Amino acid sequence: MSEYRLPTNVRPTHYDLTIQTDLEGLVFKGCGIIDLDVLEETSDITFNSSNLVLHEDSLSITSDALKTEHTQTVKLANIDIAKERASLKLPTPLPKGSKAKLRIGYEAKLTGSMKGYYSSSAPHEGKPRNYTLTQFEPTAARNAFPCWDEPALKATYSITMISREDTVSLSNMPVVSEKPFVEADVSEGDKGSVGKLVKMKMKTKVEGTTLNKKGWKITTFEKTPVMSSYLVAFANGHFEYLESSYTSPLSGTTRPLRIYATKDIIHQTQFALDVKAKVIPLYEKMFDIEYPLPKLDTLVAHDFDA
Repeated sequence: MSEYRLPTNVRPTHYDLTIQTDLEGLVFKGCGIIDLDVLEETSDITFNSSNLVLHEDSLSITSDALKTEHTQTVKLANIDIAKERASLKLPTPLPKGSKAKLRIGYEAKLTGSMKGYYSSSAPHEGKPRNYTLTQFEPTAARNAFPCWDEPALKATYSITMISREDTVSLSNMPVVSEKPFVEADVSEGDKGSVGKLVKMKMKTKVEGTTLNKKGWKITTFEKTPVMSSYLVAFANGHFEYLESSYTSPLSGTTRPLRIYATKDIIHQTQFALDVKAKVIPLYEKMFDIEYPLPKLDTLVAHDFDA
């Protein structure tokens, strides 16, 4: 299995991810800005990517260690479909001990594969209505964003989601801000991955007509603790929720608990919410480990494979 392991010349420390979801066209596009520690001098970077269309014109590397231009264009050298990897060729080697930011734009279709970032649907007014969710364990984060998709390669994550204004976006961490999103108001020079994303033109053919005439909104979530890629989660759809809370027996901290579901099944979720509120404090006492995040959401899905 060693041939499937990634090279150890660089190590990710933080991902700044922006993802725009089109529930009607069943496609999404994303932009990742990944902070890297350079462990060995290198002119090559290899990461995991599966079923993603990488935008070669969006690839760049930024580092203070680069002698000429601090930001340089990167070439896509190879895509290994069998090993679910992509390799980049740098114009200038990165020295050992330096730090760099890798920018990657990409897109993909949303399918019912039940892995990566995928689509499901719920009945609404006699028709199916799409929503999206993630299932990354054990090695499917690479189907949602380019990453170092090995459990030992932990990093922090800043997730931003762009979605229709009548939908709900979810992720591991609480929402920092949510506001209307107008592409014309964003320039490519804006900070972070949002500005880079809006300038990307989709290459994937969108089937059918987009019926949703609602505008877009942008939802920004708090940065996560250090975690493995398979633990990252996000979802988007017309969700409703029930809410409770629990108080940690270890710290006295009260955390909100929510169960999200589509309208057709939200009435079936109260029992699961009650169990969650009772079980978590018992687990904390049993293992003497406090739940590490500031909230705990559960999404009840029509299609889920775990």
